[in-house]
Amino acid sequence: MMEQFYDGHAQDAQQRLQQLLGQNTDSSFTERMCSRYYREGGEWLWMRHYAQLAKCDTIDSLLNRQVSAMGFSPAYFSLPDIHQALEAMHTPDSVQGLPDIMAQTELNLTKACLRYMVGQRFGFTTPSKLFGANNYDIALEQADTAFVEGLLQELKDMDTMKSFLATVEPQDSAYLLLKRKLATDSVEDERMLTLCNMERLRWRDKKHPEQAERHIFVNIASQQVWAIAPDSVINMRICCGKVATKTPLLSSEVHLIQVNPEWGIPQSIIRNEISGRAGDSAYFARRNYYITNSSGQRVDPRSISSADLRSGRYAIRQRSGPGNSLGRIIFRFANRFSVYLHDTSSPGAFNKESRTISHGCVRLQRPFDMAEFVLAGADEWQLDQMRLSMDLKPKTERGKEYKRTHGGAIRLINQVDVNPKVPVVINYFTLYPNPQTGKLDHWKDVYGYDKIIAKAIKPFLP
Repeated sequence: MMEQFYDGHAQDAQQRLQQLLGQNTDSSFTERMCSRYYREGGEWLWMRHYAQLAKCDTIDSLLNRQVSAMGFSPAYFSLPDIHQALEAMHTPDSVQGLPDIMAQTELNLTKACLRYMVGQRFGFTTPSKLFGANNYDIALEQADTAFVEGLLQELKDMDTMKSFLATVEPQDSAYLLLKRKLATDSVEDERMLTLCNMERLRWRDKKHPEQAERHIFVNIASQQVWAIAPDSVINMRICCGKVATKTPLLSSEVHLIQVNPEWGIPQSIIRNEISGRAGDSAYFARRNYYITNSSGQRVDPRSISSADLRSGRYAIRQRSGPGNSLGRIIFRFANRFSVYLHDTSSPGAFNKESRTISHGCVRLQRPFDMAEFVLAGADEWQLDQMRLSMDLKPKTERGKEYKRTHGGAIRLINQVDVNPKVPVVINYFTLYPNPQTGKLDHWKDVYGYDKIIAKAIKPFLP
């Protein structure tokens, strides 16, 4: 009898759903996709028959467990409203306005599933919007129409739906470790720290460098870098960008090593720091700087004004050598910021606790160790040629003999192509498993990015 009563209101409920869609003002991607599905006559997923209430109860229970475990509020997914409506619909003949409740619950359940699955799979926030395009350039996997249409198909089958709800959540060890920690966090600040870093792990790099057999992981918050291979991990300190000139977060591949590089000084540094010394030839000589015009011809510093340097028509380079700001070696990888890993002429900075001191590039504490990692498989003579070119002590007998028989500066190698290329990711985690120990380490929020994420996810929290 109750089944007939319930099913008799299905047609009215479908008409009511179309009215609800006309009142919907949410412009998010998942909301638009949900509305489009029903406007285009998509098959009802939950409320077609009274017999489907068991399916609704299952998904309601599953979502509540999942949402609580990830630290979000059930209200963000309309779960309290869904639960209350489902309880009432088990005795539909006692419900006032049953078509309205059926329509709203159909819509709420679909929205809740899409919101949960898209958020868990791709993130509930967008980092490029949070931090700005000048600070973030990691190409992330993103939800598209085909993905959501696939989800809607999954929701029609109970067995695949349950497994899919579980697998969209990140399954990597770092995320699962943070999730277990969240279950024991009782202090609000600790919970927020965990939640911010769980959200970071939902942002999935299209290139998946962390899955590469060998890759370089730079963590700006820890001011460290790890060169990770299947059987070893090299760790060293870095110096990175000041708060005013943050090191951008990016993903790329090291394709070239240059030994004794010249430094092409960025126009921002020329405008803000060097233009005031225009005409001071002694200043340029002390720093091994030289100026070129747009044709590449060298120009006497005494003939150049501050306005000339600020105009962008002139370039300034620093000659290679021991005093070069890039040091004796640089690791180049494609990126739109002209940011690289390199040596430094000021190694004393690595002794400091706070090492956010650069204009954006990443300085390496032991750059030759990184060279050996990047050039895995290089023979010792090739490495010795690099050592000799950097005025380092050779290790092979051939290298030692070469140094004894050749006076002055030895410059055997200028650059080496890296093949295969080595993935490198510059990212930012304040709570993350140390790649050497596997234990969670907590680092300071040097750029204040946790605060930005916390503000963005706060509406989703209890």
